[in-house]
Amino acid sequence: MKESNESNKKNEFEKELDDLKEWEENQYNPGYYIGTGKIPEPIKGVGKYPFIQIIIGLIILIPMIIAVIDETDVLNIISFIIPAIIGFSLIYGGIIKLINMKKFRKGNKMH
Repeated sequence: MKESNESNKKNEFEKELDDLKEWEENQYNPGYYIGTGKIPEPIKGVGKYPFIQIIIGLIILIPMIIAVIDETDVLNIISFIIPAIIGFSLIYGGIIKLINMKKFRKGNKMH
């Protein structure tokens, strides 16, 4: 029974790899139908973990915070504007996802 389950998982994984390879080879062929339009699981699962998004945002912001604390030159602080915007966006998006996930879970528990 266990061997059957492992072989099924292996076959599913190989099928996903074959589908990705087919997509890679034919992505620019006009009119070529590739699969059912489903998003692959590894790509679909990325948005499920807002904590990772928040942590990455904090890692991006740490150098900027250190630069402000050390009273670095103004030109160096200006160079941190784009990473700061990206970091704040990641943190904001992660917090919004957490709030929405909690609201969704509360809504499901009441029913």
